[in-house]
Amino acid sequence: MNKKLFSELSEIKTTTLDLAWLLLAICFIYLNYGTFNILYGILGFVTVFFIHLFINFHNNYMDYRNSHDEEYREKISTIGINRESLAIVKKWMYGLAIFPLVIGAFLVYQTDWITLMIGIIGVLVGLLYSAGPKPLNSTMFGEIVVAIAISQLIPIAYSYLGLFGSGRFDSSTAISVILVSLPNTFAFFCAELSNGTCDLEADLKNGRNTLVSKVGKANALSLFKASWALAFMLIPILALLKVTPYITLIEVLLYPNIWDDLRPYLKEQVKTKTYPLVIKAVSKFSVTYILLIAVGAIIKLITVKF
Repeated sequence: MNKKLFSELSEIKTTTLDLAWLLLAICFIYLNYGTFNILYGILGFVTVFFIHLFINFHNNYMDYRNSHDEEYREKISTIGINRESLAIVKKWMYGLAIFPLVIGAFLVYQTDWITLMIGIIGVLVGLLYSAGPKPLNSTMFGEIVVAIAISQLIPIAYSYLGLFGSGRFDSSTAISVILVSLPNTFAFFCAELSNGTCDLEADLKNGRNTLVSKVGKANALSLFKASWALAFMLIPILALLKVTPYITLIEVLLYPNIWDDLRPYLKEQVKTKTYPLVIKAVSKFSVTYILLIAVGAIIKLITVKF
């Protein structure tokens, strides 16, 4: 398998988000508790990184294997376009699983069963997305579950590892992490919706009854707009509730710019043409939000010292 095909099957570019969630967890936990176990955080990131690669390989493998549409197999699927052997894809997939198993086992040994449970839930969601008698990507719950798993479960895992041993991670901490991650959850739900609208015809041909196919494209676009509005509305609410630093209010100024990025997609839903614009908007929103929380943490650190 060449480097280009590995990159496409693993969708390695999407793993930059794993690092972004680590930065979010470090800044938020340090902002509120003044401590973070960097070693466990980094090991957690490496584990999540390889799980992400493994699951992306698995999803591409299962999508090809379960496809009923020859056009999808030959002209859309990365495996079909490159005429790669399923046996080779499978070997690489299982090879990638070794790294998170080893590092994850070490983290569980060093921490406790909660780390194990978070890991199991994350992996199960990833595998069940495209596997089993009724894969999540063939149901109306796929978009919601994926958005929550990506934007909520990973930051909670990092936060738990970062505070492990301090005795300070409790239900209140978990709720705070969930709240601070909510804007990203709605933004990622929009990314999933845009993917569903662009893939609607292919999904129907392959028997996938997604949320978009259930509510219709017009309603899905309305839901897309509402979710973006909620993502931005949460910014001032969380700042006023003192869940996030006041400097995150600057994020609201991005609204006109991001809306301009989304206009082409709202006019036409084309996977190769307008879907990347949605991903660009989501990345811009999430990265800016996380960086502003980081700035807030730095400001607090400076003011405490002086």
